[in-house]
Amino acid sequence: MRGEISIFRPVEAYAEAGSSRTHGVVAIISFCVFVGTIVFGFVPVTREIETSGYSTADLQEATTRTDVDAILQAFEPVMDSVVLLSVLDYLFIIAGFFLFFSLHSLVMKRLSFDDRLVLVPKLGMVLTVCSRLLDSLENLWVILIYSNPDSYPTALISLMNTTQSAKWLVVTIEYPTLGLAIVLVLLVRFTSLFDGKTPRI
Repeated sequence: MRGEISIFRPVEAYAEAGSSRTHGVVAIISFCVFVGTIVFGFVPVTREIETSGYSTADLQEATTRTDVDAILQAFEPVMDSVVLLSVLDYLFIIAGFFLFFSLHSLVMKRLSFDDRLVLVPKLGMVLTVCSRLLDSLENLWVILIYSNPDSYPTALISLMNTTQSAKWLVVTIEYPTLGLAIVLVLLVRFTSLFDGKTPRI
């Protein structure tokens, strides 16, 4: 288990740094920020941006300089909203990081009695780091593009597209992993009620 321990040591340290109550409080606060950013931030700001005829998703999916330039030109009247959306995106990334890490930490504490089951939340935390890092980079490329519309390097378009594809690939694994981790905790809890055993926390 030496190799496995060294790989997951940072996420183990995070989980062990706080009690279950602490991680629960962090998860609740992060969830409120996470959802609040979507409902009160992303939704109205995105609607404002879409009055230009495009969305930031269109920019992130554009593959040629001609398409990107056309979108940037359309964004000019709503550029303040585009900038605000980038700021909200980083808030969303941070909230998502703490939400997923705290939820996985709670799962780790409840599955600590089994070295194999506990690998699921550990893997989930690693995936969260990867997805949030990729999301941050994608947002950075977008900022560098719209902040210098006349002379941004064309290579940024490829970086933006590649990072976005990689991010969604990781996310398609990250969310099911969190779901599996929660299901495992529920199953352990359910079975313990019938066999009279309480998992070590």
